[in-house]
Amino acid sequence: MKAFLPTICLMFLTLFSAQAQTSAPAANPFPSISTLTNWASLNSQQQFDVAIRAVGFKFEVKEPGEGSTAYTYIRKVMVNEVNYTDRIVYRITNNNSASIISLVTASTDLVSLYTPQLATFKNNNCKTEMSKDKNTTCSCYESVNFAIDLCDERVKLTMGDGNKYFVSVAKK
Repeated sequence: MKAFLPTICLMFLTLFSAQAQTSAPAANPFPSISTLTNWASLNSQQQFDVAIRAVGFKFEVKEPGEGSTAYTYIRKVMVNEVNYTDRIVYRITNNNSASIISLVTASTDLVSLYTPQLATFKNNNCKTEMSKDKNTTCSCYESVNFAIDLCDERVKLTMGDGNKYFVSVAKK
């Protein structure tokens, strides 16, 4: 009997710890609109670099351009046993006066994720290049300090159709 009680306790402990490990959903965290606007306000690639690495992105390439420099970061994620590459681009003007953060993914529906977070922003008529594409649906939002474009692009893939989601946060 003395051995029976510890054995039962050990079985329950094993059962509950195994259940806790298997019931956790696969995390695919994306920064909130608030976080994206905070990052766009940094006007510092070095500070952005530290922040973006905290959510799993790694630096890929720096692309100097006329008037601004773009820094691209990527992360590989697996969702429902499908591999995806998420990209985030931080573009900052050479005089640090403005910045744009663009996030592109197929791994998560960004429209459903971000639309509720944009309730306090003014919904505008989109005039971006992406919104003119017949395969893309965009919603454009504006506040005093930021312009945000949220798009759902239908993509023709080799194994069928898919969606690619895009959010752009531009500091005015």
